[in-house]
Amino acid sequence: MKEDLLKHLLESVLGPSKSSRGARGEESAVFNCPSCNHRKKKLTVNLVTQQFQCWVCDFKGHRAFKLLKEAKAPPKAYDILKSVDLEYKFKNKKQFKPDATTLQLPKGVEPIISSSAVLSRHALHYLTQRGVTQQDIVKYNIQYCETGDLKNMVVIPSYDSTGNINYYVGRSFDKNAYIKHKLAPATKDIIGFDLYINWDLPVILCEGAFDAMAIKRNAIPLFGKKISSALMKQILTSNCKKVYLALDEDALKDALNHAKKLMGYGKRVYFIEMGDKDPSELGFEQFTQLLHSAEELTMSSLVRKKLALS
Repeated sequence: MKEDLLKHLLESVLGPSKSSRGARGEESAVFNCPSCNHRKKKLTVNLVTQQFQCWVCDFKGHRAFKLLKEAKAPPKAYDILKSVDLEYKFKNKKQFKPDATTLQLPKGVEPIISSSAVLSRHALHYLTQRGVTQQDIVKYNIQYCETGDLKNMVVIPSYDSTGNINYYVGRSFDKNAYIKHKLAPATKDIIGFDLYINWDLPVILCEGAFDAMAIKRNAIPLFGKKISSALMKQILTSNCKKVYLALDEDALKDALNHAKKLMGYGKRVYFIEMGDKDPSELGFEQFTQLLHSAEELTMSSLVRKKLALS
């Protein structure tokens, strides 16, 4: 039954539930709320309709998708929810409607953690050397490839706010590889790691996926040095008030141009001085120290930095 499928999925993300009955006798389950984290189970989910509400913080909605996002569920959970939703036969399926242009991971890409293949251990060793933990591998659904264009590469997917892949990067773990990295054959007009971003909090813009994983909190990889149109629009229209720029030294000019535009729209911008290193080289603790000591840019300090470049 669809109710059992939904309950099993939510328990895998939110933890064990208590059975309950709604006002109309419909089957419900009560969980700990991922929004307020109250110590008691106060979040009631109607397993027949997917409607839910927390009786402490009033966090509520009409679809389980919102619950998964609030709980920062792994990408695999969204794939399962798509299958579960087919059982519900919602009239409005726009959120999960397949798109012929939707980006997919190439054939031959496999999970690292669950693999017993020898090559997967090489991939895992490479990631460990880059400071990537097994928790990171699970959270970001990092995989690896043994065949095809991404052979001997770890593959890091990026997911949009609905859990669909919007980009991916491949990084070679073969020391003798001629091509060290590959990018998805898709537009960069996306928001990197959008699935993991809370737009009510400050965001940190960085260049690569490994940088974002090292920063850990609300970090958006640009997959380059430019802010995409989609990302700029989201920053300007969201509740995010502070933007931290953590771009490499060779991207300083781009960073200052980004800062000028964001400040012009009333955003508070901070430039993180990293010298000749990037966040993945600095690591979480050292980068966090620089983050906390970053000073807010003003128009005068922005001009001084630009003049120093000329």
